[in-house]
Amino acid sequence: MKKFKIFITLACIVMISPMAFAQNWQPAGDNWIGKWWGLDLITDTGGFTTSAGVDYLAEGSGGLISNASVSTRDGAGKTTSAVVNLPDNGGSLAWSIVDINTEDQFNISTSHGLPDGTNVTWHGIIVVISPDERTTTMYPAHDDYAQIWLNGEQVYDESRWTGGVREFLTPTEINFKAGENFLHFKCGESGGADYVNLRFETTDTDLLIAPTLDNQFLDVLTPVEPKGKLAVRWADLKRQ
Repeated sequence: MKKFKIFITLACIVMISPMAFAQNWQPAGDNWIGKWWGLDLITDTGGFTTSAGVDYLAEGSGGLISNASVSTRDGAGKTTSAVVNLPDNGGSLAWSIVDINTEDQFNISTSHGLPDGTNVTWHGIIVVISPDERTTTMYPAHDDYAQIWLNGEQVYDESRWTGGVREFLTPTEINFKAGENFLHFKCGESGGADYVNLRFETTDTDLLIAPTLDNQFLDVLTPVEPKGKLAVRWADLKRQ
């Protein structure tokens, strides 16, 4: 009987806490984040003053996702199958792992195989796993207009470009809850240099960031529990 109880306990741990197993997480602290879950670039936007006011995710998905919703567990999960269809702004756009060079002043363009992007908008999502509830500071760098949502709420709105790929104008205090925190970074570009960058406080070395260094994203997170179903992994939910 004791062995059976031990087996059941271990099975529950495996089902409930896949994060208990080692993952090759992106480092946090003062490390600039190099991997994002990114949407194909939105093009022909008319410049950042226009694109900042447009929720392309909602427009292109018929409301299935939005700027705010993809910074939540539910909305981020829907990006695995949601196509953002914008006939006048790039066509059918999909999500994938995107690598940025955090020292490249043109990393919005180069991360998508372009020499230089004019009138484009970039969307990227990360998950930040915190061991506790905390208040910390994020340091966004961007060219041009950046907006950031965290756990369903907008926490950043800055029209000024920051002057360099690792330079920032507005360090911003944010609150992480214990566990998974979803962050969506949108940046609209008009011409010249085009870049995005983000890091957290130097003391935040215990934060874990996905996508992982080996290009895993939602599959490494805790199970979801749809109504009327047992807890399942993100990978299983995608197939349902």
